Amino acid sequence: MTNATSNHSPPFKPNTDIAYGSFRWLATRSRCYRAQVLVPGLDCVLGLGSNLGDRVGHFREAVRQLRLHSEIAAISALYESAPLGPPQPTYLNAAVRLKTRLSPFTLLQLQLSIERACGRERRERWGPRTLDLDLLFIVRRKVRSPGLVVPHPELTRRAFALLPLLDVMPDAADPTTGRSYADIALSVDRTEVREQPGTRAGWLE
Repeated sequence: MTNATSNHSPPFKPNTDIAYGSFRWLATRSRCYRAQVLVPGLDCVLGLGSNLGDRVGHFREAVRQLRLHSEIAAISALYESAPLGPPQPTYLNAAVRLKTRLSPFTLLQLQLSIERACGRERRERWGPRTLDLDLLFIVRRKVRSPGLVVPHPELTRRAFALLPLLDVMPDAADPTTGRSYADIALSVDRTEVREQPGTRAGWLE
């Protein structure tokens, strides 16, 4: 699940385009912070998914890298879910609430660099992956562009994204309709999504 509508970098205005290579360094070197595109603070939720390798380890590494560029305000429980698409292993899902001054497009580039650092290879749609990072929701903000749509267009139909989001932002509501995501979640099929016992106490260590 990804809300990037293309495998390519989304369009930037002149003088704000930052190459993927710069973000690969940015994701591991905090002194590159000045190269980031900054905006007034965003309060947002990222979804995490993995079904290859050390799933929790990939999540922990993603959070470590995100902390270099944002404040982690909350972390959800862990959930397992049945995969969509071709036959593949079961997914692990979670969400983190971030407070950051990165722009949505700059945050997307950072997400992609972290995915690559964790071995993500985009070989087929809905195929297995070591790490998937999705920008699910931004408080009081919508984004619609060729490269990014927020809220995530599949958010209200996928319990494996919606339930972790509600763990970290229980009062979130659809910015178009005003309907609360908690209310929407009551009618979403969650039969193949299972919260992992004991993970509400934390899984970072």
